[in-house]
Amino acid sequence: MIVDRIRGIVDEFEEWMIDQRRKIHQNPELSRQEFETAKLIVNELSNMGIEVEKGYYNTGVVGIIRGHHEGPTIGLRFDMDALQMEEMTNLPFKSIKSNVMHSCGHDGHTAIGLGVARGLMNIKDEIHGTVKLIFQPAEEDAPNGGGAQYMIKEGVLKNPDVDCMLGMHIWPQLDTGNISVKKGAMMAASDPFVINIQGKGVHASLPHLGTDPIVIGAQIVNNIQTIVSRNIDSFEQAVISIGVFKGGMRYNVIPDKVVLEGTVRTFNEEVRMNIYNRLKLIVENTAQSLGGQATLNYKFSYPSLVNDDKIVDFVKDNVKELLGEENCILLDRPISTGEDFAYFAKAVPSAFIFLGARKDGVDNYPLHNPYFDFNEKALAIGVKVLMTAAIKLGRSYI
Repeated sequence: MIVDRIRGIVDEFEEWMIDQRRKIHQNPELSRQEFETAKLIVNELSNMGIEVEKGYYNTGVVGIIRGHHEGPTIGLRFDMDALQMEEMTNLPFKSIKSNVMHSCGHDGHTAIGLGVARGLMNIKDEIHGTVKLIFQPAEEDAPNGGGAQYMIKEGVLKNPDVDCMLGMHIWPQLDTGNISVKKGAMMAASDPFVINIQGKGVHASLPHLGTDPIVIGAQIVNNIQTIVSRNIDSFEQAVISIGVFKGGMRYNVIPDKVVLEGTVRTFNEEVRMNIYNRLKLIVENTAQSLGGQATLNYKFSYPSLVNDDKIVDFVKDNVKELLGEENCILLDRPISTGEDFAYFAKAVPSAFIFLGARKDGVDNYPLHNPYFDFNEKALAIGVKVLMTAAIKLGRSYI
């Protein structure tokens, strides 16, 4: 059986894959700066005899494995950028770079990608069609639109044309050994925004002679909270949060300007546009009513990640055979975090998978936390799932 063959192959190089993850973790690189990570990937793929394309969105790398039989082209995406964050773990392989850390598991994703490459090259005789291994930069770069859409614009899904895609994300809330998927909307559209408020600065003891942008900002924050509670259908989901409220330099001076920064998360395009329109009205009219001016700079960034039903069914069946039915968990509702794999899912039928990576007996910190780490046993599981899916999708593409 192909499943047993894959298990045996991956178990043989599990330690090598863990070592790759640790090297990448120790040398993290920010979005659009993944030059050394890309070089490592190119070297490893080339040493395996894999056809390599590079230069997508500057640092993106693609490995192309052509099977021995006719079939579709399956795309597998692995993101590789780190976050601007000081690592606080005591790991022996912790980041050696100040204020840069792999706190979202992309070091693990890249290592899984290399593991899938090595594993598939051991069973090329089983591959129907072609497998494209897409190592993507800048997944965390939402303000600039993320790397996925730029790789697509530069032709990563062409020559040969990708028929379907799979993506995977390490998920510390799931037990190691579990896989989770969901039909339809799985992750949120993620839209950042900036509000610039203009008032009139004055001594704090004479507020009547000026226009206080801090008061305007506070009212805008409060009024924004009514959008979800009063303008959105109660059976829809949406989140609006302000993460930055910046203004003023001294306790006894009312400043001229205040800046607010926030994010909107939605799962439905109609709701997304409704929130944008209401947000713009509230920002401009609240400021005007209090004697100031405010402008909304809104970025329509990552769309909602919507999985294809047939591909999800395939993944479910595949995981149940590989790991057991009890380890395939269906999400009952979408997750409000954003993910630029959504662009791939809009372009071709796709499924995004959460890979359980909870560590036993220790505190498990969430993604984007300076203490984040994950159970490295999840790496081999992720490779087995993606290898099996690539082989079986090639044989019976739906």
